[in-house]
Amino acid sequence: MFIDLVAGFKGLSPFKEATVDDAWDQINRCYVFVFFLLMGAVTTMRQYSGQLIACDGFTKFHAQFAEDFCWSIGMYTVREAYNLPPHMVPYPGVLPWDTPACVPLRFRNGSMSTCPPTQDVMMAEKVFHLWYQWASFYFWIVAILYYTPYVMFKQLGGGEYKQLIKLLSCAPTSTERGMLEIQERVVTWLFFRFKTYIFDKGYYAFWRKNSLSLVIGVTKLSYLLITIVVFYLTGLMFEYDNTMWYRYGAEWYGYHYSPLMERNHTQTFTKDILFPKMVSCEIKRWGPSGVDVETAQCVLAPNVLYQYLFLFTWYLLVAVFFTNLISCFLHTSEMFFSNGTYNRMIDQGMLPNKPSYRFVFMNIGAGGREIVQILTDNSNPLLFSKIFDDLTELLITRSKGSKVMENLNRGISDSSVVDIERSS
Repeated sequence: MFIDLVAGFKGLSPFKEATVDDAWDQINRCYVFVFFLLMGAVTTMRQYSGQLIACDGFTKFHAQFAEDFCWSIGMYTVREAYNLPPHMVPYPGVLPWDTPACVPLRFRNGSMSTCPPTQDVMMAEKVFHLWYQWASFYFWIVAILYYTPYVMFKQLGGGEYKQLIKLLSCAPTSTERGMLEIQERVVTWLFFRFKTYIFDKGYYAFWRKNSLSLVIGVTKLSYLLITIVVFYLTGLMFEYDNTMWYRYGAEWYGYHYSPLMERNHTQTFTKDILFPKMVSCEIKRWGPSGVDVETAQCVLAPNVLYQYLFLFTWYLLVAVFFTNLISCFLHTSEMFFSNGTYNRMIDQGMLPNKPSYRFVFMNIGAGGREIVQILTDNSNPLLFSKIFDDLTELLITRSKGSKVMENLNRGISDSSVVDIERSS
């Protein structure tokens, strides 16, 4: 029973044996999706098991009450307490909120320094940190986002080619008779589809012959846009400064390898600003003389883990952005420059460069060329050459007569062949 239960989840796995999307899209659907699932599982286990915070300094409240209150309402650091020498603040960002902005100092000659008027000095600014409350949900939501384009791709027509791939995957283990049956079924299925691609006219025919390529392009563009949106919205989670997240990974690398950091002890690391480990918490209640306020310091232990998880996330999102950008560029070039895809088909399928092959390939549209690419990626060259050879013969000799084949053998150009065929 347990084995049957586990087997039932096999269909949910992103690592499919038969896939229609290419390797570029599988990076998003498989590896990025699984990465965020694992990050979500890790943060969920950390957040809902073990001690999250520990506070010290509360004398009027029970320890458990104070820690639950601080976790729920939010803890803060002081913006002006960053980038200060260690002897001025115990921890980066930790400073009494009501500390005077200026303290008069006595010089060696006995005179005193002067401070500006109090009304001209701004109060210290509290920076509240609340994003840690839903860090686990962040990873789960992003994982779902990266799987959504694949679901959209299947619903818009990409899923119907999966059965074709499954049929081709059975070929290596089939008998000779089974191979012939698979070859015949694939040729028949492609013939009726490509026949309409080549010889039908009108807007609907144009849409059908290019629809698969357009759907793939929209899917790739969706992955790219999701990466940009996730990277941008992640920066908005942090209250101190969202631009610090955008350079988080780069500055982390710079901090560890810059010789200036060994001498500049006043610079607060970005990881200590975005993911503070020591914070302040303030609890108010009614007392005998009115509102009673008590402040304490708290250790936000999960940030020790989160600073590394979000560092990995930063590097992954940057790498995936460039990957998807290249993927969109390559797909766009394949749509408009078919000679390169034709030469790749000839090389992968080990086919001779026949005029009939070029005629079929150039006139089945961008969507038809995507189907041919699926064939070359999921079948061995011997089977593909037989399928494409039979398919070409059927399209030319049976669709509109033998005039096309005669003209092709004489070396007439592809455009002339199409004109002759459509006029007949």
